[in-house]
Amino acid sequence: MSDFQYRSLKLTCFLCILNFLAFVGVAIALGGDAVSGKAVGGHYYLANKGKLTEVSAAVFTYSRWHVVSIFFTHPLAMMIGYRLKKENARRKKAWPVAVSS
Repeated sequence: MSDFQYRSLKLTCFLCILNFLAFVGVAIALGGDAVSGKAVGGHYYLANKGKLTEVSAAVFTYSRWHVVSIFFTHPLAMMIGYRLKKENARRKKAWPVAVSS
């Protein structure tokens, strides 16, 4: 694997993790997420542990799409992390050993 590919994978993994942390932070700040919430009669609610918080349609839609993105980026981060672990082991093994005199 080239250094460019290696660094690209590390960056992608970092961005996936950042997406998850942003989701958690925003969900806490907003009072929940749209997947746990509901839309009833033109009113939109985010939910967290059964507590509903009314939000605008735009915030509800944003929250729903952010949750959907987590379903893709979370497994991607795990797969990339596994690949990076294998690559780190390969690079460590290939690293020249210093010969002492």
